[in-house]
Amino acid sequence: MYGVRCMDIGFIWDEDKYQEVQRMLRVQFYEVVAAWDDPHGYETPDPQGHEDRWMWIGKTPSGRILSVICSDEDAPLQRLITAFDAGQRYIDEYYKRN
Repeated sequence: MYGVRCMDIGFIWDEDKYQEVQRMLRVQFYEVVAAWDDPHGYETPDPQGHEDRWMWIGKTPSGRILSVICSDEDAPLQRLITAFDAGQRYIDEYYKRN
């Protein structure tokens, strides 16, 4: 069965993928939401080149800078594809912008 986690704040995430992200990348949903709410965060094209996806770089209150891959395919909701600790290139850009 295809499980979808639908949050009332505007995100959906495939349940199986979310469980994988939690287990392997140690990213929790509340961290993604916090990074998304970062007023200093920024959007950049998907590094894998998917035209229908993009990446958000944002900082959590605990200081963790996350890369969140998203798609607008389920607009007005954002489909979360994956989330992970941002690479140094994106961290440097984050601090450069701020």
